[in-house]
Amino acid sequence: MENSSIPTKNQCMYILKKYKTPNTVIQHCLTVTSIVEEFCLKIPQVNRKIAIAGAMLHDIGRTITHSISHAVNGVEILEKENIDSRIIAIVRNHIGTGIVKEEAKKLGLPPGDYIPETLEEEIVSYSDNLTSGNDRCSFEEKLDHFVQKFGKESHVVQGFFRQKKLLDSLIKLNKL
Repeated sequence: MENSSIPTKNQCMYILKKYKTPNTVIQHCLTVTSIVEEFCLKIPQVNRKIAIAGAMLHDIGRTITHSISHAVNGVEILEKENIDSRIIAIVRNHIGTGIVKEEAKKLGLPPGDYIPETLEEEIVSYSDNLTSGNDRCSFEEKLDHFVQKFGKESHVVQGFFRQKKLLDSLIKLNKL
């Protein structure tokens, strides 16, 4: 999107409040943002402004629904607000560890893949997965939850391992 904006953290908070985002969702977004900020310190390749705005706004669609469709609703809201397309992609692709087009169809989402593609999308999705409500979780805690809910061989579990491996390798690379 040309002439679109990358909102600051305060501007994101204003947008969340403008759409009457429930306080529990705002607190969750702040928890995810805190995790994202930690990754930004360890992985300098991340576009910090994009990642933080994406973390702050990733669940704005929950003002409309708490179903999986919240990602699509969030995209619609942020398009109205003329938010940068890279942030909109974070909101669209943060659900689970990514959703392939066949699964999206079964879930009633508009056609297409909902897979994190950029580093910023991966970090927000992974950081979101490292929370339960407003609480941080360890990788192991969330892995146990995903295995119980989706099964050991599920694409969700595979995607969670993929995200961890990617971010761990970038952190390690930056320590060298």
